[in-house]
Amino acid sequence: MDHVPLLGATRTRIVKHLSQGPRTAVQLAASLEIQVSAARKHLERLRALGVVEERFERAGPGRPKKFYSLTDEGRELFPRRYDAVLNALVTELVKDGGEAGAQGTLRRVARGIAASQVPEAGTDRPRLRLLAAGLEDLGFEPVVTHRGGECTITSRNCPILRTANLHRELVCRALHAEIIRAATGVAEVQRGKWIVDGDPVCTHVFPVA
Repeated sequence: MDHVPLLGATRTRIVKHLSQGPRTAVQLAASLEIQVSAARKHLERLRALGVVEERFERAGPGRPKKFYSLTDEGRELFPRRYDAVLNALVTELVKDGGEAGAQGTLRRVARGIAASQVPEAGTDRPRLRLLAAGLEDLGFEPVVTHRGGECTITSRNCPILRTANLHRELVCRALHAEIIRAATGVAEVQRGKWIVDGDPVCTHVFPVA
């Protein structure tokens, strides 16, 4: 998402930052290099538009702080290029072959996508960069991090959120997680956070050599 004309440049940048997780006005002001008062004004306008919501949370000692996060309407500002077609397709797959049949079909689709992104599966850094580029093209906005013998792929956007809300196991496990599993060649991918559960991101963790 480069720019949303109705929001303006600064508010578009705020929405982009909030796609990575809740932020305070102070944190956003620092990231955007603007005054805190200006950040608050933009946030209040975004809240009035239904793009942003606020809640108080404790972040260490002291009084709770006000955090801002995206609403479902806010997330809809990000790419949703496949929802309508995929929604209808998955619904028909379930009707024709039940959940098991639909899952098998989506897994095969996921493996085909993975093979187009990473022709030879693996968890080395060059292949993970290919996987990240492929997921970026699909609209997942991934970030790849390594810690010890594990790799975590954090997806900051779900380009098929509407379908995931209706068919969570099919989309989240048989498609999204299976693309990652097939591209890396690992036996299993552990899921952590889920956007469909209200988390700001989706996370997938797997071992690396």
